[in-house]
Amino acid sequence: MRKIWARLHRYLGLAAALFLLQAALSGCIIAYQQELDAWLNPELFDSPAQGPMLDTADLLARLQREQPQYRVVSLPLTREPGNALQVTVRPADPNQEPAADELFVDPVSAEVLGGRLWGACCFERRHLIPFIYAFHYSLQLPGEVGLWVMGMAAIIWLFESLIGFYLTFPKFSTNRMPAAQSSLNSDPQRKTWLHRWMSVWRIKPSASRTRFNFDLHRAGGLWLFCFMLMLSVSAISLNLRDAVFEPAVSLFSDFTLSPFDVREQRAEGPLTEAKISFQQVLQTAKTDAAGRGWRRPPATMFYNAQYGMFGVGFGETEGLGLSYLYYDGETGVYLGDYVPGTGTAADVFEAWQLPLHSGRIIGLPGRILVSIIGIGVLLMAVTGTRIWLHKRKPTRARH
Repeated sequence: MRKIWARLHRYLGLAAALFLLQAALSGCIIAYQQELDAWLNPELFDSPAQGPMLDTADLLARLQREQPQYRVVSLPLTREPGNALQVTVRPADPNQEPAADELFVDPVSAEVLGGRLWGACCFERRHLIPFIYAFHYSLQLPGEVGLWVMGMAAIIWLFESLIGFYLTFPKFSTNRMPAAQSSLNSDPQRKTWLHRWMSVWRIKPSASRTRFNFDLHRAGGLWLFCFMLMLSVSAISLNLRDAVFEPAVSLFSDFTLSPFDVREQRAEGPLTEAKISFQQVLQTAKTDAAGRGWRRPPATMFYNAQYGMFGVGFGETEGLGLSYLYYDGETGVYLGDYVPGTGTAADVFEAWQLPLHSGRIIGLPGRILVSIIGIGVLLMAVTGTRIWLHKRKPTRARH
């Protein structure tokens, strides 16, 4: 039976190897997405104007006047001197192909410093980091194909990691002995098995190249096991949320319906233009947040025309992320909220997935840790492939 598991581990690993290689490499890069993007594109991210910064209402009014071909989708509410605002937009005409969906706006003058189509191909400076980000989770394949491919690779990785962990266990002794003697020797037997397993966690630098590669794969897999489990599960939650993650988690706990879930059928219809302004919604959200005792300032807001819904986010993107208040785009009526880390066990478990996957759960140290783990996953894929190639040599020699 162990041979069957070993073979399954080998071929599952080979099936996922290329996908893990690209995910590990791209993940190491996008762990520092904002910093690298700003470094590559100072003409977009640096704001040259001096003076007092515009409030949200004035900035939106000027932007709408100077860029009538766009409708604002989302914008940050925090301002930092010298930094441009990244404003997400969509075409005012739904039938028009967008020339850009992200504008970089000077917070002092509302001048548009530049724009880009997020995720567009390929290696031009302003497109490079968003392209790598999208490639990381979708391979830039059309529709949902890429999400499914990388989601299935994550499922394979999950099972392959679990099997690999099992294969590190030494075989239990099969020697039969009288019950009394077995009882007397049970503790030494247990210590012997633990001692043998603990030796698997070590790498022998003096071993042959083949043995060193095997030890590196096996011991590295043990040290990285919990991290690989976390990354694979969180990848499934991000890529296959509706198809796999939620049905599986729902076996143990129910999810709370969000305002988006309630309006799922509405999302299939035509886009709904907002009848109230961003500024009106923002003022309402500030009042409601104060009534809840929220002391964190608003950080971002959006209007989703597909769902006809405004959202205002409060707090910091690090940790578990922003808390949101949602409002109807036509009436301004309060629709619900999202507070990460609250709700049912399923809600809490899901809220942890993206912060864990990105490392932002503990800020910059977490992102550094995720990039180090990415290098480890890269080593697992390379050493595992080398083990498979080595095992094929005798087979080829016999032919």
